[in-house]
Amino acid sequence: MTDTPEFSRPFSVRDIAPEGVSETISATPGECDAVAGRFGVEAMKSLSARLNIQPWKRGGFRVRGDASAEITQICVVTLEPFQQVVDASLDQVFVERSSSLVSDHADIVVSVDDEDIGYIDDGNIELGEFAVEALCLELDPYPRKQGVEFRSSTDDDAAVNVKKENPFAVLKQLKLGQDE
Repeated sequence: MTDTPEFSRPFSVRDIAPEGVSETISATPGECDAVAGRFGVEAMKSLSARLNIQPWKRGGFRVRGDASAEITQICVVTLEPFQQVVDASLDQVFVERSSSLVSDHADIVVSVDDEDIGYIDDGNIELGEFAVEALCLELDPYPRKQGVEFRSSTDDDAAVNVKKENPFAVLKQLKLGQDE
């Protein structure tokens, strides 16, 4: 992974009020192109996320929301490009790396709820990369256009109706010829 994400939106947690804050982020066309290259998709028209950031336990923050991207992929059956919208639900807890919520030895989270943990670096949560990673997990590795199904050659009606010749028919004919 690169040091700087293609879609970087650091968010400072220093002045978040106790009731939390809402944040909406969107990618520029250049960022969409860079993320599309990383995902290995044909194109990305848009990428955005709506997030709610709230204080969580001792110095942590919980980020919830949803992310959406409009992408163009290549159908694995027809090899034609098609557009689709990919959506992801977001819910993650972020803590300082030095937090008592994280073990000193193995990055083991001490949490009753066993949430997925992200890190606050230099007082910032990286919201852009958080959204990109969640969307990446929602991509279909074998994308198909809606309504397209894979049909093998044995599914063809002509192939199904062809009567296969019995390989022992020749032996039967030889046996019948000997009985005469």
